Amino acid sequence: MARQTSRATIERKTRLDGSVSEYRCEALSLEVGRHAVLRYVMDSDWVIADTGIVLRPGQITIAHYWIDRPYNVYHWLDGSRTIAYYCNIATDTAIDADMVSYTDLVIDVLLRPTGETIVLDEEELPPDLAPARRIHIARALETIASGPRRLAAEIERETRAVLAA
Repeated sequence: MARQTSRATIERKTRLDGSVSEYRCEALSLEVGRHAVLRYVMDSDWVIADTGIVLRPGQITIAHYWIDRPYNVYHWLDGSRTIAYYCNIATDTAIDADMVSYTDLVIDVLLRPTGETIVLDEEELPPDLAPARRIHIARALETIASGPRRLAAEIERETRAVLAA
């Protein structure tokens, strides 16, 4: 059963090179071992390469995580206006009471509200990436590409629901 909360939760992203980044977020909805929705307020500019998007301080990310999907989704908002949906291809997602963690598999997919889909960072994949990881990435990209508007609509609904709670 989902539990609404407003307590601090850490997002831990582990990169393929083993480096780790942690972000202090607000848990909006947390279902241990299944699904989480976190809120993060931008504290500095972040330029999303080759997209023309710049996230500014004060804009928010509503981050959606599932343990049974090969990606997570950042829903970027400026007030109530959607800027974009940013899908991180990921694996090993874990959702605990005080932390959401995942392994970032480099490739990201930007979904614009217009329906445009942009695959990012393919050139950053290590040449020696294990075949199983490459297959995981390909399947995740196929999943996102098969229904980007459906995914965006789902994220929009979930974001609005947790923000209204």
